[in-house]
Amino acid sequence: MLLNNKSLSVLEVQILGIYQSKIEVKTISGECLFVYPTKTQNDDPLFWQSLKDIIKAKLWLPINKTMHQLIDSDWLLPLNA
Repeated sequence: MLLNNKSLSVLEVQILGIYQSKIEVKTISGECLFVYPTKTQNDDPLFWQSLKDIIKAKLWLPINKTMHQLIDSDWLLPLNA
């Protein structure tokens, strides 16, 4: 199932830059926020390289509205959600 239900706690963001271990993002409404990676993401060099590639491609990603963390399943949810 796609994350297109407006009742879900998801924000669509575009990554602006990486500053130390914080990720600056911009929402569709233009609000700037910081996303904080998990410990596992923080220690993963492939995660950081992927983010650099996403910045270059100017892709939009989903984040959790309350926790401001990237959603690891991208734009998909399990069918039973």
